[in-house]
Amino acid sequence: MKRLISLAMALAVTMLLMLSVSGSGGRRVVTVVLNGETVTFDTPAYIENNRTMVPLRAVAEALGLEVTWDQTSATAWLSDGSWTPSLQGRTIVVDPGHGGSSTGAFYGGTAESRLNLAIAQALAEELRALGASVVMTRKTDVDVSLADRAAMANRLKADLFLSVHCNVSLTNSSARGVYTAYHGGSAQSRRAAELLKNAMVSAAGVPDMGAHDRSDLAVLRQTKMPAVLLECGFMSTPEELEQLRRPEHQRALAQGAAYGAALFLSAAS
Repeated sequence: MKRLISLAMALAVTMLLMLSVSGSGGRRVVTVVLNGETVTFDTPAYIENNRTMVPLRAVAEALGLEVTWDQTSATAWLSDGSWTPSLQGRTIVVDPGHGGSSTGAFYGGTAESRLNLAIAQALAEELRALGASVVMTRKTDVDVSLADRAAMANRLKADLFLSVHCNVSLTNSSARGVYTAYHGGSAQSRRAAELLKNAMVSAAGVPDMGAHDRSDLAVLRQTKMPAVLLECGFMSTPEELEQLRRPEHQRALAQGAAYGAALFLSAAS
């Protein structure tokens, strides 16, 4: 990641900036000519306090770089496609929510605990494919206490704890999308929640329901490492429940979450 940022900065320095005077109040519109081609911006570049302000996304994309922006951490991720996500040397605990006598939500003949396990298993596979050492709090439909889930992650000194759930709305029968939760006392957890949510929304093509402080949740409150609870979709919405049952949709959610985890942990290193 550092190499990519250095690459973008080096290329940006070589650009020819041609200034033309317009407007008032000392603001001047900037025309950017890159390798002889004029780059146009949706948001105009300008001069302010003798500094050239150029929209990062337009310049980076003109250089062939993909840009991902994380509002919470104010981080711009630049990629030229050569960066391969890696979780080598990282330990991640994946927690399929509920299990055993705790079925969680139950809609259309489907128990949440079973959906959680299926998505969590797909997530574990994706994380391992990126090099992570993955431990699951349960691998079958059994009871595991909330305290034991957190204690397992703490004992392993995991780098990241991910609890997989599915959502329900009692007030909106058409609610859809991915929601992530974090402990408000952990800035790292909040950043991880934003990155994982953004990546899951992109990978699965579902609405963004935000990342929210849920310090009341035991598995987020009791874990000592960055921890995120993933609400993968609304079982109470029939169309989304049908999606959640599909292995290909479960895999897309898992791929997004794994990529988000790699982004987060690469920045944390």
